[in-house]
Amino acid sequence: MRSIDLLSANSMDHPIALYVDAGLQASKYFNVGMFAVLIFDYFITLEAESQWVWHRKWTFVRFIFTVSRYLPFFGIGMTFVGALRTQYYPGESCVRFGQASNVLHIICILAAEGLLITRIYASWNSKRLLTFLLVFPVICFVVSYIISDTPLVFNSTNTTPINIPDPGNCLFLGGRNNVFEYAALLLYELVLLCLMLYIRFSKYNDAIGQLQETFFNDSVRYMMCIMIVSSFSIILTMAPPITWVSITDSPQIVIHSVLASRILFNLRASEGRSRIPTTLANVSEIQFRGDQLSTVVYDV
Repeated sequence: MRSIDLLSANSMDHPIALYVDAGLQASKYFNVGMFAVLIFDYFITLEAESQWVWHRKWTFVRFIFTVSRYLPFFGIGMTFVGALRTQYYPGESCVRFGQASNVLHIICILAAEGLLITRIYASWNSKRLLTFLLVFPVICFVVSYIISDTPLVFNSTNTTPINIPDPGNCLFLGGRNNVFEYAALLLYELVLLCLMLYIRFSKYNDAIGQLQETFFNDSVRYMMCIMIVSSFSIILTMAPPITWVSITDSPQIVIHSVLASRILFNLRASEGRSRIPTTLANVSEIQFRGDQLSTVVYDV
């Protein structure tokens, strides 16, 4: 009897190989590759960060920049660990690990979008605009989160049972219901793009100078890139088999972090080249025709 108990105990401790197919392998490779892209971009922009950020005083903008710059390493790092996992130990649960990873992903996106909001607010200086920029995304993502828990997406976990062994929720598997979050992000960026274009051609139509051009052009490129990535995420979430869905886990975080950092570096480098006698942490004065300057200065 004792030998039988020892054998059963050993079998309980023996790891179980997780299910794998072409979709899961592709998702794992892609997410690992995105982690490599994040690390590569960090090192090639490290000199710019040391020049334009490290010796500046701590402000709210520098804080959210730091979050958007460094927190993705932890969020994508957790995704990296989940992607490399190949075994499951009986009694183990990966639910909290996955929830923590999702929370970090959301915070990374919010930090990058926070930098965008500060730039748009600095260009208009309206409390009503700031209220809209803060309330509108909250409404979008709360609604998308609520809808994602309902059986509105065909062939999702809420409508169709997935006949794939997933012990302890440790399998690197995504859900189609994330499509609502991608759609909310796409809508949000589209609204901000229209708002930015309106501000550019209504308030700053006569603005000249390299700083202003960098400010608007980089912001528009940022929003266009996020919209393109969100569109691909929607397609990849809905079209392929369910095991391919996790391929969309990391791209949003990496794109947000990389673009948000590069835009800040470009703004401060542009301001440095313009030689305007203000702090490089500011949006700086906007120069109009006739050598008139705006007196509104904000930190970006």
